[in-house]
Amino acid sequence: MVCIALAVPVIAAGMVLHFKLKEWGKGKWNILPKCLSTWAVVSIGILGMAQGSGAELEKGWILAALLLFLAADALLEVQFFLGAAVFGAGHLLLILWILRQDAYSLWSFPVWAVLLGLSLLLFQKELKEGKKDPKIYLLILYPAVLMGMAALAVILPWKLGKEYLCAGIGAVLFAVSDLMVGKGFFHPLSKSMSYLALSLYYGGIFFLSLLLWN
Repeated sequence: MVCIALAVPVIAAGMVLHFKLKEWGKGKWNILPKCLSTWAVVSIGILGMAQGSGAELEKGWILAALLLFLAADALLEVQFFLGAAVFGAGHLLLILWILRQDAYSLWSFPVWAVLLGLSLLLFQKELKEGKKDPKIYLLILYPAVLMGMAALAVILPWKLGKEYLCAGIGAVLFAVSDLMVGKGFFHPLSKSMSYLALSLYYGGIFFLSLLLWN
């Protein structure tokens, strides 16, 4: 558990340096500290798998999702829609992992519908611009997958036990963060909101990485 505690200041330092490099006009160099923070989270997951609980194959799905999030962090700074697509692929892997646990519930669908509806309500003004730029309609696909992952993950503690509470917490933090980032794509977030969005993201994947310690 010491390694988890040591990773936290690395994650925080990388996040702060990411924003500072942006402020200093250092171009795409801000990708490096951002990805360093994500790599610290991935490392937590790898160390968790190294403990050898006997379910490494199943844990591989989660680790693969975390690695996709690492790649997406870099891509998002270069090409927003490509980065979002890779993030979506990571969420799909988590969805497949949850389904493999036979942990889904009929309640997941109405929860997903409500969450997706709230997401579309949040972006209703932006979606109206889809008539001019049809690519904007792709925004619907990402929250559909993201909220599907969240709706399934929050059920896990009730289906598999309290040790999976980190999955629900991570999914909720991730969902809120991504909605903020999506909104910021159209209307730049304030400095404090940008810090909050990225903090929620790292918190989300941090909790997801803890699944590899179960």
